[in-house]
Amino acid sequence: MSTSDNAAVIDPETAEAARLALGLMLEEWRLPRQKWEVEVADLLDRLSAAVSAGDAAALDTLTVELDELSDSRVARIEGPQDAPPPQDAKVPLPEPYRERVVALVHALDPDSPPGGPLPARAERN
Repeated sequence: MSTSDNAAVIDPETAEAARLALGLMLEEWRLPRQKWEVEVADLLDRLSAAVSAGDAAALDTLTVELDELSDSRVARIEGPQDAPPPQDAKVPLPEPYRERVVALVHALDPDSPPGGPLPARAERN
């Protein structure tokens, strides 16, 4: 059974909440690179495992963790844009993680063809 087949056993509301949170990560989040590489990478591993297993309860719990982590995504307006970013500067989702998030969004959308475009822009409630 493929990841998208197992995702089909996840209830639509849980899948939609996860897709919304992941969509916001793709579009809005800015975190220090270290946070992407440690906390977000681990969370993406656990989200992938939950989707692969069709584990709606774990996906729901991990979506809450994702929402909690998002509270730190707002970037402060900083000095001149010409200056090189400091080591702890907040950056958008790095490309290797972006590919993983897009794959999860597609796996959670039963109507999404593999490799197809992302669903419409995520809306906040």
